[in-house]
Amino acid sequence: MSEQDEVVDLPRDALTGSVGTRLRQAREARGMSIDSVGRAIKLAPRQVEAIEADDFDSLMSPTYVRGFIRNYAALIGLDAQTLLGSLDQQHVRATPQLIEQANVGVAMPVQSARRKWLLPLLAMSVPVLAGFALYIWFEFWPADVPVTGQADISLLDPSPLDGPVSTEASGDVRFDPADASASDLLPLPAELSSDAAPDAVVQTTPSDAVAAAAPGEHRLEFTFSTDSWVEIRDASDAILLSDLNRSGSTRTVNATFPVSLVIGNARSVTLKVDGQPHDLAPSIKVDVARLRLE
Repeated sequence: MSEQDEVVDLPRDALTGSVGTRLRQAREARGMSIDSVGRAIKLAPRQVEAIEADDFDSLMSPTYVRGFIRNYAALIGLDAQTLLGSLDQQHVRATPQLIEQANVGVAMPVQSARRKWLLPLLAMSVPVLAGFALYIWFEFWPADVPVTGQADISLLDPSPLDGPVSTEASGDVRFDPADASASDLLPLPAELSSDAAPDAVVQTTPSDAVAAAAPGEHRLEFTFSTDSWVEIRDASDAILLSDLNRSGSTRTVNATFPVSLVIGNARSVTLKVDGQPHDLAPSIKVDVARLRLE
């Protein structure tokens, strides 16, 4: 039997004095050492000595002290509640202290400077974004129907015209005015009336039916795999061509450089300049190509 297991009957009035003194007397009566008590209740020898000497200030908070004494009393067979009652009389209580704090008020939330300006900025940005969206739609969305006054290329008879054709020195191809049916079949678009620049001829016939470019002019050949809008302006910003071209059609234009081009659905359009392919990819944004040929 170990020294912790030895049972020694102690008279109730044999243990007198303070809490620490009674614990020491009980330990000595059972023949237990300070080290054995410390190992049993997981305390260092100095902590056991502090308890027996009633030096509770060196044992952290009163709450820990009461726990140590409860374990010590259970180990040596003393009534823990009696010892804790005596401990209360020694003014070692585990009652938390209430400290009154001055100026204990509820701080109202303060609106940050960023939040202060956030709602006005959002309110201002909504119409701006709406206007920008409308601009993108009008500027880049291709038209679904031909412009009034222009011929629908898909409805034209691709067969050669029966009327005679006269070719002048300038290289422009013009129909004989005597052939009224030809002028009825191919009305000029509104943009290519008398206000249009005279140094370009728009053809809806295959490219091999268009006269060679005159000196100083360049030949632009378009091939469309989907419906695509093409607008061509000369150096004075006059419109040479502004038309919707149907899928599967081609368009050839002789023009004097510099010219500015706007091509809708540009990824589906092939352009040749004087018979050489011209890459539209670097000029495409949002499927619309904008470029200037010098």
